[in-house]
Amino acid sequence: MISVEEKLRVFTQYLLKKERTWGKNIINKAKDEQRQLKENSQLKIKKEKHAIEERGKHMIFRDKNKIIAEGKNKAKTLELEEKNRILMDFNQMIREKAKEYITSDLYSNYLSRCIDNIPEVFKEKKDLIIFSNEHEQAMIKKLAEEKLSDYSIEYRIQSKEIIGGIIVEDADSRIHSDFTVDNLIKTNYKLIGMTLNGFMEKQVS
Repeated sequence: MISVEEKLRVFTQYLLKKERTWGKNIINKAKDEQRQLKENSQLKIKKEKHAIEERGKHMIFRDKNKIIAEGKNKAKTLELEEKNRILMDFNQMIREKAKEYITSDLYSNYLSRCIDNIPEVFKEKKDLIIFSNEHEQAMIKKLAEEKLSDYSIEYRIQSKEIIGGIIVEDADSRIHSDFTVDNLIKTNYKLIGMTLNGFMEKQVS
């Protein structure tokens, strides 16, 4: 027959074994949880690192495109400014050349053609006013008297300085026709600009 002491000893061993098993299970569970936490942390760190790298790449790409765009815009602005400066210089050169042209026979022919065009522009309007530079008035008057003998013409000095040519109005100021050299240049300024721009494009291409 088993004594009480023996029963207590066996029961105590059972409890100790059970406690050890329970403790071991807790430790193993804690280790598993710790390992899982570590893996999750590493995975999270990896994902965040990847996200940071992707954001960095995006920012670099965005900044790169921004810098390139700004560079292109600056280059385009400088190009347009240079073209405009050249065009202005070219326009000034044309005006200077036009002033030389005023003293030539070619200019006299131009004025003669302007006078010839007056009847077509003013039709039945016979009372006209012709504005011109003072030093050209005698020549213009002579041409008008030869070609527009049936017109009543008043000759006036052009108040605004012009390179040459005439401005014609009817007496009622209803019809205004600008035959000045200045207007001729202005009318063809776009064509001059396009021609010059095409020339410059060929030079840089």
